[in-house]
Amino acid sequence: MVLLNYSGGAQVATGAVDELYTQLRCPLLLITLGGFHNGANDLTHAEHLHQLTSANDRIEQIGTWIFPQRWWLLRRSAWNQAVRAGKITVHRLDPATHFGPQSYISPTAQLPDGRSHLARTAETVIAVIRAHHGSTLAQGNPLP
Repeated sequence: MVLLNYSGGAQVATGAVDELYTQLRCPLLLITLGGFHNGANDLTHAEHLHQLTSANDRIEQIGTWIFPQRWWLLRRSAWNQAVRAGKITVHRLDPATHFGPQSYISPTAQLPDGRSHLARTAETVIAVIRAHHGSTLAQGNPLP
């Protein structure tokens, strides 16, 4: 199962992991787009979390500053345990912003290669899902 979320939806998605795993007993793949969350939710039952972010996303960055569970100093936080377990992969979508005319989902903002920010974001999400799907099959796990 894929949980794709944007901004504060990351808090909802990470908070739902345990209950979804308990109810469905299937692999959970989380993809956060500019994820604003406190880092306190247990990700033990998440197979992986792909963090799509940008150096220009001030909203997502604020979350890493204001929530102590996201600080590297709090090594025992759920977020830092997931990081140490190799469950977090960061994908840079620079120079996108959180919202506005240069946002991740802007159909008009253009990259140097001519693609829109929206096209690149969609391509990245699809590539993450395909890569995960391929690795799940390679490991002999059934499709979720």
